This record gives sequence, structure tokens and C-alpha cells, in this order.
Amino acid sequence: MIKNCQSTFISPDESCSCKNQSALALCMTDNTKEILLLKVAPFAAVLIILLLKDKISDALWRRRNPPEKLAAERRARLLQKDWSFYENHLERPAPSALRDLYRDMALVTATGFHWGKREGINSFEPLNKDHLFNTRSEIGYDIVPFATSGCGDPIYLRPGANESDTVYIQYHDDPEYVEVFAESVVVLIERLRNEKRGA
Repeated sequence: MIKNCQSTFISPDESCSCKNQSALALCMTDNTKEILLLKVAPFAAVLIILLLKDKISDALWRRRNPPEKLAAERRARLLQKDWSFYENHLERPAPSALRDLYRDMALVTATGFHWGKREGINSFEPLNKDHLFNTRSEIGYDIVPFATSGCGDPIYLRPGANESDTVYIQYHDDPEYVEVFAESVVVLIERLRNEKRGA
């Protein structure tokens, strides 16, 4: 059946010179599809352009930031530790085990340590004033995390002259909830070294 419309675009009110009712219905259906296509096409084009832009941006970012460059930048950040600031924050000397950890660049730049179902360290953090977390209103004191979990939760030592070297974690989804992460820095580092050896 061939449509014979005077115009490509018609509305239901407009006349269409089609020979019978079924041809008229076909003519209107075709025009509705064309109108719908013209309305949807620009949105589809914009969506495709945005998706392509994201893919191209990601590819360019990866090209400008190869893994070796990212590792070098991470290493440089970790070297920017300020023991004087950190010990002032702790109100006591930094544990020698923590100093040893930051001297072991192979260990401190490693990522993705996991043990148990939900425990682990994703990465270590620079010990300097830029990493001071204002958590006094939530847990009663500020923290300087030396590591973060896979979920980005800060892992730290409590400040205080009489505090032990127990390692704590503060959960981001419940900032007032703090848990013991390891009995001490020594125990934590031994666990990390065992994990690294087993990898």
C-alpha cells in the first residue's frame, strides 16, 4: 500500500490526500514516527557525544598518567612526612615501628592489603598537616591517619601523651564509631609483611 501525502509532516487535524482510511492511518503513523524521531534524535546525539567525550577524556588521562608516573607521584607524597608535626599532634614520640614502616618504601607504597572478611589497608598516607582530620566534634580529638581502608576509612593512632600505640579505625558511614584495628603498630606491620610475603 503506497502512501500519497501532500506533506511529509502532518498532524491529525491536517488533511492528507490518501485514497482510503487504512492508507490515512499508515500515513499518520509514518508521520508520527518521523516527528518522534526528530524529537528524540537530538537527545540521542547529545548522549552519544557525552559518552564519547568521557571515553576520550579517560583515554587521554590514562595516556598522560601512566602507572609509573602515578607510582612516582605517590612515592613523592609519602616522602613528604613531617615527623615534628606528627609527634606534636600525638603529644609523644612516634612509634619506632611506624618510622621503620615509612623507611620501607616497598611496603609503604604497596596497596591493597586484605585479611579477614572486611579488614585491610588500601594505602598509606603522608604524615603531615595537610592530612589532619578535624574529627574533634565526632570522637573528641583530631586525627592524622597514616593509612586508609578499602572504603576510605582513616586508620590512625590516638593522640595523647599517655596513649598506647593501639591502632584505630573510624568508619566514614558512622563517624562516631571507632574500633581497634590492631593491638599495636608492631602487630599491624608484622601482619602487613606476612600478607606481602604471601602475595
